Amino acid sequence: MDMDFTYRAYRDLLTAAKENGYELLTVDEYLTRDELPEQLLVMRHDVDRKVENALDMAEIEAALGVSSSYYFRAIDKTYDPEIFRRVSELGHEVGYHYEDLDTADGDLVAARRSFERNLERFREHVPVDTVSMHGNPLTPHDNRDVVESIDLEAYDLSGEVYLSFDFSEVVYFSDTNRTWYEEKTIVNDWPVGPSEKPTQVESTEELIDLLGEQSIPHLYLLVHPNRWADSTAEWAIEYSKDIVTNGGKWGLWAVRSLRGDDQSGDSVV
Repeated sequence: MDMDFTYRAYRDLLTAAKENGYELLTVDEYLTRDELPEQLLVMRHDVDRKVENALDMAEIEAALGVSSSYYFRAIDKTYDPEIFRRVSELGHEVGYHYEDLDTADGDLVAARRSFERNLERFREHVPVDTVSMHGNPLTPHDNRDVVESIDLEAYDLSGEVYLSFDFSEVVYFSDTNRTWYEEKTIVNDWPVGPSEKPTQVESTEELIDLLGEQSIPHLYLLVHPNRWADSTAEWAIEYSKDIVTNGGKWGLWAVRSLRGDDQSGDSVV
């Protein structure tokens, strides 16, 4: 079995982007720059768990002279102000990975209050300019409803990682399910762009080859640090977890399809 989603593969991916003329941007940089480079790669990390992996990847990026965006959940296992500060000091953007509609059990008013409180909690430690929704396959809610119902500028936010992007302008790839290829194993993920990409890739090696072709000038990558590992043991554990999780997602997708509420298209999360 070939080992993909290793730190070595990640270094190779970043190196290939730089060597092929792609400028790596944070989410905030993409949304606020007056002029964008001809070739760019928006690099985003959703930190669902294992904050230590996020710091590892932030250090890898800093050593290569690139910056990216890291979004942390407000739950106990990922809310780590010391990690936030260290990631920010390395030159990266830190944001809030919000799931307030889930935690409020669908109550939009309570979710807005929760969003405001958590945003202020993060800002006690680091600047926060953008936010990223968290998708939970076990709930029916779309957390983006919280952000769609508020004025982002009133919260001094430049944008949200899905709602503020035109996905006909950037081609989106996610490492969800330990592949860059989009499949229906993703549950509670909604369309974010064209129904068909100009191309699909499965492995990080194929993604590196795509960068070498320079055929897509504007790319947007979502990377989950918990999926990437620096040792064979850790890689095997995460691989096994994903196999189990994806099996559960298949079951949920099948149930929702039978109920008639399947949604297809580009995945998010």
